[in-house]
Amino acid sequence: YLVDAGLSSVLPLAPLTGDPGLITALVERWRPERSTFHMSFGEVTITLEDVATLTGLAIDGDAVVVDIPDEDWSAMCLRLLGRTPTDLGGGVIRIAWLRETFDELPLSASPETTEQFARAYALSLMGGVLFSNRSGGSVHLQYILLVEDWRRAGRFAWGAAVLSYLYREMDRSA
Repeated sequence: YLVDAGLSSVLPLAPLTGDPGLITALVERWRPERSTFHMSFGEVTITLEDVATLTGLAIDGDAVVVDIPDEDWSAMCLRLLGRTPTDLGGGVIRIAWLRETFDELPLSASPETTEQFARAYALSLMGGVLFSNRSGGSVHLQYILLVEDWRRAGRFAWGAAVLSYLYREMDRSA
């Protein structure tokens, strides 16, 4: 499923734990008006080519756009993951819950269960690597909609989405 979605290249990447000192130093050097880091040797930026090289994600393809559903978050979580956490507040889900609940796929798992485990893993990748934020321990359930249809997900320009998300988060932090 992750291969179909174009996400298999990020499997070896570790979840971002972050070095607070390094992150603070980078935020202090970020120039939002130019989307660059101002360093002692000049200005540098992160390009789409950098993202493609470092992550292996596609930079060409359909835009990654999340349409927020009309259904409630609990019902959507149950429909796409097969279970719902007790503390699902505002559509935010703890990555630790995903990892604990979907830790090991049973050998006798049905195709539906296998797909649910793959969605949980993709969601934890999105919250921990691709679209991580200051919370560091949670991810919004809206991202699971991106892997509701695996073949559609495979047409996304994931690398472009990761870079634009990085720029937005850097601008917010600066």
